[in-house]
Amino acid sequence: MSLQLSARNEDNTSAKEQARVFHQMLAAIEAVRERRQEEYRERRHPQLKRFTQQELNDEVCPTYKNWLIGRSQRMPSRSTLMGIADYLECRLSERNDILLAAQYLPEQPGWEGDSLRQALEQAKLTMETLPYPAIVVTHTLQVHAANELFLRLMEVPSLDTIPAHQRTILHFLLHPKFRANAMVSAEAHATWRQHVLYAMRHFKQQNALYQYDAWYQQFVKRCCDEIPDFQTYWEEACEVTRQEVAPTKMVFARMPTSGELLPIRIRNMMISVSSKTYPAVAALLPVDEAARTVYASLAP
Repeated sequence: MSLQLSARNEDNTSAKEQARVFHQMLAAIEAVRERRQEEYRERRHPQLKRFTQQELNDEVCPTYKNWLIGRSQRMPSRSTLMGIADYLECRLSERNDILLAAQYLPEQPGWEGDSLRQALEQAKLTMETLPYPAIVVTHTLQVHAANELFLRLMEVPSLDTIPAHQRTILHFLLHPKFRANAMVSAEAHATWRQHVLYAMRHFKQQNALYQYDAWYQQFVKRCCDEIPDFQTYWEEACEVTRQEVAPTKMVFARMPTSGELLPIRIRNMMISVSSKTYPAVAALLPVDEAARTVYASLAP
């Protein structure tokens, strides 16, 4: 009898704890939903969302109304919560509030603080050992370091002379100099355009969990304001549903001996330096004979 009572008490305790966690999770979702609804109280949402409980139920989670009236207290899967967070346009911190309330591990897409600094240092050391033009980049496509071969190949000044917010792969690709080089032939322009769209899609994919964070939206707005045609390419660069292979780049490199500009083909090789994808070293490997010739001439 005592064993049965003990087991019954444990079951009751477990059920109470599950109910507590469930209501904690529901409160976290409702807090974000009400916050989003308040943000759009005086303005129209681009997709006409109203962020009501009924809409959340109809669009994302068919059991949401049952949760609210207590008809169901079954804990949802992590993927269900991620879908709710997507509908609610959660910033990363809000998404993690919901996950933690449901006792799931939070999303940690990138390093921060001391861990980021250590990973960047390791990436720089790796970059300096490579015999190819290379840069160190983070998930925002921010360029944190570039070796001498990269600077000479691309004919760009030291990174210290470039405003911090413009030290990104997207800024480099859309720089007037690279645009002008891409206009010399239909093939060059098509290759350049393909790479611009690939880089934008890659940025969107790597930062999908940040898309409603202030830094993400400020970055996109600033690029739209400062870079001609950025918004046109950004809107065209839709998300892809399969793993996309980075296209071969065609760039124009100057032969140091003659000053002649030659079209060469190169390909990115990404080297991660930790358990996360970024920070990474992006090395430019020669693809054709012209590229190998230029690389040989750049070597000290």
